[in-house]
Amino acid sequence: MNYKTALLSAAAATLLPAAIAQEADVDQSTQDTILVTSTRALSIEEVTSSFSIIDAEALNLRNSTLIADQLRLVPGLGISRAGAQGGLTQIRVRGGEGNHTMLLVDGIEVSSPVGGETNFGLWSGLNVDRVEIARGEQSSIYGSGAIGGVIAVTTDRDAQGGEGQIEVGSFDSYRGNVNISGNNDLGNIGFNASTFKSDGVDTSGNGGQKDGSQDQAYTVYGSLSPSDNWELSSLLGYRNAEVDFDSDTDFDGFLNDVDRSSETDQYIVGFALEADAAGIKHNARASFNQVTINTQHDGVFQNETDGKRYKLAYLPSYKFGSALKSVTVTGILDWEKTEYERVDTSTAFGDPNQQQDFKTLGFGTEVLTRLHDFILNASIRRDDNQDKFEDATTWRVGAAYNLPIDGKVRASVGTGVKNPTFTEQFGFTPASFVGNPDLKPEKSQSWEVGYDQILGPITASLTYFEADLEDEIYTSFSFNPDTFAFNSTALNRTGDSSRSGVEFALDWQIMDSLNLTTAFSDITSENDSGEDEIRVPDQTASLSLGWQSENIDGLRAGLAIDYVGEQKDKNFGTFPATDVDLDAYSLVSANVEIPVSDRLSVTLRGENLLDEKAQDIFGYHSTGIGGFVGLRLR
Repeated sequence: MNYKTALLSAAAATLLPAAIAQEADVDQSTQDTILVTSTRALSIEEVTSSFSIIDAEALNLRNSTLIADQLRLVPGLGISRAGAQGGLTQIRVRGGEGNHTMLLVDGIEVSSPVGGETNFGLWSGLNVDRVEIARGEQSSIYGSGAIGGVIAVTTDRDAQGGEGQIEVGSFDSYRGNVNISGNNDLGNIGFNASTFKSDGVDTSGNGGQKDGSQDQAYTVYGSLSPSDNWELSSLLGYRNAEVDFDSDTDFDGFLNDVDRSSETDQYIVGFALEADAAGIKHNARASFNQVTINTQHDGVFQNETDGKRYKLAYLPSYKFGSALKSVTVTGILDWEKTEYERVDTSTAFGDPNQQQDFKTLGFGTEVLTRLHDFILNASIRRDDNQDKFEDATTWRVGAAYNLPIDGKVRASVGTGVKNPTFTEQFGFTPASFVGNPDLKPEKSQSWEVGYDQILGPITASLTYFEADLEDEIYTSFSFNPDTFAFNSTALNRTGDSSRSGVEFALDWQIMDSLNLTTAFSDITSENDSGEDEIRVPDQTASLSLGWQSENIDGLRAGLAIDYVGEQKDKNFGTFPATDVDLDAYSLVSANVEIPVSDRLSVTLRGENLLDEKAQDIFGYHSTGIGGFVGLRLR
């Protein structure tokens, strides 16, 4: 298994003369590269911001249904789930909010255009080959929405023929996926389908009916390469998910066992053109993402929200010099339009039915300079928000030096921005929540220092970071005596919120057949009053041990232990809301794959083997111990 964590940074770089002395290029075709941290793929030595990589072998070690559970082994990430699988699952990077994390699937932003974040509880069954995670502000590359970090999922497009998996187990659950693909000298084409269903548990914990979930997804992908210098790739996807949930209908801070459900439909279309002409590497992208959420109470339609995101981008890049003494300049031109529509049956406390849209144009540049072992990098971006919000300028600069002892020292500083979401501005729940169209964007600035070291089979990384968040958007509550209910709205905090912490990661290839990966984070996240932010664990840790037979192809086993420390939450059933302490917990999971033929194997998997009470949100009951058995066709 090859799980590496490296954190690099860069300082402001000015353009060196084009006539840099030519040197013999170094062949980097066998070196690891990463794309999420930059406008283009970089070698590990050239990367200029914090990142982690989870490769295919690490993914197989856990064989988890949800991509969110795979991400527990990454330092700096906190996962909070509302009850059982399928419930709202948020990923907070370095103590930020869920909508501070951007999710990309094969380069397409799939975060909801409505709420500005991704419900990771709905993302299962992906034929994932690799996950890249960038921590810290990435707005100078991606614009609004990447204030905390970016998670980039790459699906497997290189498989020949067919492969798949089926699994059944606890909570009356089953999952299955199939991938059929083929390729030749001109390109490839493939189809992926997945399904998942679970009866779940009663999330209220009152012994009532179970709250289940189900989803299915279909993807068609392909690429065409008429020559070595041109490639056109495409992705078309559809996902449908249905989730049952309980809610606090009497506003006492505890869930009631009621019949509530939501159905989410998502359509994704994306195209990318990469070409090398006249010494310039051209990268053009176009994508469409639509998310529709339909909510029902007791089987009766209540409301529907629909969001659409259109994106166009052009990223030309030119490199001066050679592999070890060079300057690479990349332009950034990015246009985005989002649309929002809400249909609601209740107008007793105002009319929630409305349509809104927002356009932005981003432009900027990224400059990377390499002088042998010394890396300098700078990126800057300006977003024209069409008078909807104040225009934003974001940047990131830093420096890194690769030591001859396979070590690296690094430091970086950067800024980020997050525009208010449509929900925060225009969301409406009768007698409960009213949006605030006058919200200002959130702004953040952070810095980090760290050291990375390779010692033979061991790769380790240690980082310290600090971040200040200005105009943080939060939910303010007040009591309405006319309706005898608590009203809420979104407001900007008047002071700065602060975040700081330490991240540690280590990967040890103990022997050819045995690998150990561990990570640890200690994060402090406070609002402008010095109070701990809710749903941010003070400490998280992970340890994964993977074994694969050297004599029997396909025989493997994995053990993972994930620790989530104490965290704060709020009991919103009181006025004012009172603090609640959520206990620490540890999740132990195990996975075994036993081949029965060259292509077919049996899988055995266990989750939460210690049957711990894992509560990330106050009042939500979670699943206990679970066991699953399946078949995998390779």
